[in-house]
Formats: sequence, structure tokens, C-alpha cells
Amino acid sequence: MKHSILFCTIIIFILSSCSSYQSPNFSSKNPYAGGTYKIGEPYIIQGKKFFPKEDFSYKEKGVASWYGQKFHGKKTANGEIFNMNLLTAAHRTLQLPSLVRVTNISNNKSIILRVNDRGPFAKDRIIDVSKKAASLLGFQKEGTTQVIVEYYGRANVYDYAGKINNKKTYKENKDNSKNYILNVGVFSDKKNIDKIKMKLKGIGKINIEKSKNDSSLYKVFLGPFGNKNFVYRVQNALSQKGLKDSVIEIID
Repeated sequence: MKHSILFCTIIIFILSSCSSYQSPNFSSKNPYAGGTYKIGEPYIIQGKKFFPKEDFSYKEKGVASWYGQKFHGKKTANGEIFNMNLLTAAHRTLQLPSLVRVTNISNNKSIILRVNDRGPFAKDRIIDVSKKAASLLGFQKEGTTQVIVEYYGRANVYDYAGKINNKKTYKENKDNSKNYILNVGVFSDKKNIDKIKMKLKGIGKINIEKSKNDSSLYKVFLGPFGNKNFVYRVQNALSQKGLKDSVIEIID
């Protein structure tokens, strides 16, 4: 694993039958300042080649491990500073930073982590989490555990002043011939719209428009996007969140 690791701004919740909400203690200075959005070039570790890429529908089952003091205070792969007491993780190929949900299969505890570094590189492991995350997931003493890791959403990028700087987040290759939107659905209940907005958070620009034919209905859509393949990836990500009826539309 690279000489660095992670830490996070995160929406954290423990999702299990016996768990309760816990929130990390952040200092007044943004702990994620100075990082950048990064995918990176293919790289080789111990003879194995890895191919970083944007993946909005990622889901994998495997072994998680954790790290702490040895990397505490060192830079992560995207330029942040690793803090073992924050909720972060390292992944070999996902875009940095991004949010993932990690579920410990043995106890059903689940939390959201900020991925901001590369690793782990032991052949049987799919994610390295911070010491704090391992503690909350209930495997700090054991060292490793079987988990399910799934992409959860976009993570904000912060400049050195601690302000959000998402200009380079989720860069798409522009197709100048057409623009697309992703129609999520039409809703009348504003409470349902709020729930949908929470599911869409971090995936793309959320738009809500009143129906031209019925003022009691609201159309919810994402976009516009300039590349159809990119829209397909976003649509796939929505499907993973339970929004399986979204429709791609061409706009002028």
C-alpha cells in the first residue's frame, strides 16, 4: 500500500440492528483540505497491474484490513493527510475522493467512508480502512474481516483554505453533438422528492421542474450531460440505489 492513507468529511452512519449513530470529532480546520480529484494512471505493485477508473456502480465482496499509526500524518494518494481517527479508506482503483458503504458481514455493521488513498495490495484484500473505521465496524482486534464494499456517492474536494472545490470532479468526455438528461421520475409528494434528493446526492446536478401539464407534479432529473456513455454509468449507479426507472432523454 502507498505511503499514505485517508480521512474524511463524511456522512457517517452505522447501519445495524444494534448500532447507533456516531459522529467523528473534527477540528475547526477542515481535515480534508488540500486534496484533489484523482483517477490516476495504471500502476504495478508486486508484479500486478492495477487500472484506476471512475466506477459509479462498484460493488464487491472480500477481505478488509485496517491501518493506523504507521501512516498517521502522511499524505494520501490524492494529497490529503491521513488521520487514523477519521473515517477513511484506501482502494486500489476507485476515483479519489469518493464515498463507499462498507458492511461487516459478520455483524452487519455498516458505515460510510471517504476513499482518498490507494491500497491495500495484499492479494486477498479489497479495502484498507482507518483504525477508527475498523473499531466502528467491530474488527480492530481481529485485523481483517469479510465485507461488502459498494460505491455510495461523490465526496467533496477541498482547497487549502478548506473551501469546496469540485471543478475537477467526475470529468466526462464531451460529445459536442448532443446533450442528455437522466429523468428520474415525476412526483407529487414533496416528502418523496426529498427522499429522492437524498439518494441522488453526490451523483450529479439535481433539477426539479413543475410539470407543464399539471402544476401538482414535479419532474426530477439529473444533468445535463455531454456524453451518453457517462450517462449510462450514472443510470447504473441510480439502479444500485434502488432507482431503477430512470430514463435517458436527449435535449436541445
